[in-house]
Amino acid sequence: MAKRCKGLNSKCFLFTYLIIVGFLLVLWMNRLPLIHEDLREIPLDMQVYLESPPRPISSFSLTTNNQLMLTNDWFEGKWSFAYFSHGKCLPECQPALDKMNDLHAAFANSDFQFLVVGLDHQHESADDLADFLRSQQYELIAATASETAIEQLARDFVALFLKTDFADGSYQIEQEHHIFVVDPKGRVYATFRPPYTSTSIQSQFLKLRYFYAQSE
Repeated sequence: MAKRCKGLNSKCFLFTYLIIVGFLLVLWMNRLPLIHEDLREIPLDMQVYLESPPRPISSFSLTTNNQLMLTNDWFEGKWSFAYFSHGKCLPECQPALDKMNDLHAAFANSDFQFLVVGLDHQHESADDLADFLRSQQYELIAATASETAIEQLARDFVALFLKTDFADGSYQIEQEHHIFVVDPKGRVYATFRPPYTSTSIQSQFLKLRYFYAQSE
């Protein structure tokens, strides 16, 4: 028959107290990543595009049109611009791809890289996507992966898209046209949302990079 704890000084009460404290401590430790706060003082004009806090990217593996494997390490040590799209996106994607190409020309050095992630793995290889980009005079890296891997990467970036399959076998992909910036630590650091111009993105990025140097 179970005995009740007698008095605040009893061993039974102390044991129960330690269990409760230990349980609460475990809950607190598990919640820490969820309640992480951004301690940076972000200027008001940067709050519309700077991610707060910067978002880590889950482990991933993408295949490029040159059969190179891109993993998280590819992002580290450089500034990267990324855009999620597919080879049948015209004309909706043209403004975003034009801006990506303009950025590539403006920041044409080894400290920058430009990536288009394919959303249509089922029907389009990295080579197919690269051929489409070249046909439109876009000098951007094309890469793709399995459907599951792309969906996870899109969640990390918050790149929203919807694929609809029709009864006749055709399909449609609807997508947002956000341009993402990944910092040299491999985190999603900023999101540029339409409407935008090449000049505005370049100007905002220069402010972003200066802020990064001061705050990281």
